[in-house]
Amino acid sequence: MGVSAAKGVLIKNKFNMKLYKLLSIQFAFLFLFSCSKDDSPVKTDPVETAITWPQKTPQLKVEGRFLKDPCGNNVLLHGVAITPSPWFNGCADGQCRWDNYDVTGCLNYNNGVIDKLSNSKKEDWYLNYVRLHIDPYWSNNPGVATKGENDISQFNFERFKTAVDNVIIPLIQHAKSRGMYVILRPPGVCPQNIAVGDDYYNYLFKIWDYLSNHASLKNAENVMFELANEPINIKSTNGDYGSNTQPHFDALKLFFQPMVNKIRSNGANNIVWVPGSGYQSQYKGYAVNRIEGTNIGYSAHIYPGYWGRDNNDPMVFRANWNENIKPVADFAPIAITEIDWAPQQYSVWGKGGVTGTAGQRGFGANFKAIVDESGNVSWNLLSPENLIDKGSLNGGISYNSDPEACAFPVHNWFKEYAKKSVVCNSAK
Repeated sequence: MGVSAAKGVLIKNKFNMKLYKLLSIQFAFLFLFSCSKDDSPVKTDPVETAITWPQKTPQLKVEGRFLKDPCGNNVLLHGVAITPSPWFNGCADGQCRWDNYDVTGCLNYNNGVIDKLSNSKKEDWYLNYVRLHIDPYWSNNPGVATKGENDISQFNFERFKTAVDNVIIPLIQHAKSRGMYVILRPPGVCPQNIAVGDDYYNYLFKIWDYLSNHASLKNAENVMFELANEPINIKSTNGDYGSNTQPHFDALKLFFQPMVNKIRSNGANNIVWVPGSGYQSQYKGYAVNRIEGTNIGYSAHIYPGYWGRDNNDPMVFRANWNENIKPVADFAPIAITEIDWAPQQYSVWGKGGVTGTAGQRGFGANFKAIVDESGNVSWNLLSPENLIDKGSLNGGISYNSDPEACAFPVHNWFKEYAKKSVVCNSAK
């Protein structure tokens, strides 16, 4: 072969090689493109779970450790405590929303709080119950000084009945329209020492006899009864005042069991929440000597400094829970009817508690972990101010949405709880 011919063959071969490489690259590209198009999942924006809210309030009952709706679903309640009095409706902070026994002003403000905290569309709040206090502001003789909320010397039964009809019943009915259950609390707080048959015992007995016979409360589907607020010490079956020993728990049963019996003999089957001693922090003796009857639960209070130890410590908190609350949570539903927390700079009752992280330092996150694990604990914040800034109907999330204070995490947690709630289609 001549030189010119050889060059021609070489050029032809190079051309063929380049053509082969070009075709190979195009084929590989087409292959990869077709695999990417056909086999790779299509990325889409996540769609948030739709939540039906507010929900209905079918009458609940206690079965074992749980609250149950008529469909047999376990129910957990998450809410806020409301006290319809001027002091607790802004006057304590110099921002009175109403005063001077203004029933219309009282209802307008407190119904507004209920509306705001059940407004899932605009406010993104998902509360489904209220702990409602019949404040002594309404039931005491007006204008007469007392020694505090535990002083029943000025209690006026006629004023009490009027307040129930004009203030409490309308609030309960509005709460129902907003998908909220109500745990009703009697006026005031327990004195330092109580005893079976004493004046305070007779006071509570009279109140529950009346309330459990009231046509608008007796067996009302969204109404439950909390027998007292924060017993501290009781005269034991041995005759000494104190708390947290079995003779003191035996006395608590003797104190509250007749009230339960009276409620039932009046034909009211409303769920009854029974408090413990030590400002509602001590319950273990009830596991030995239980309150008898149906539809019974136990209502407790928890704060970062309860039991004299720092409940920001997860091991300390769990030990305190296991000793004091778990003994009754093992056989009955629990309602934590007071709780809050925030760092020192904020105005809260649970000052110094922080949210933290479950399993690490932090009161709020470890509280949630414990109650979620228990599976039968309902709970509410101490006041609207714990959720909405200064309790204002136009307020945003309290404490500037600080994640270490209770409002911001609770706003998220209550929404997550709502996503898991099951609608009972048999509800009226």
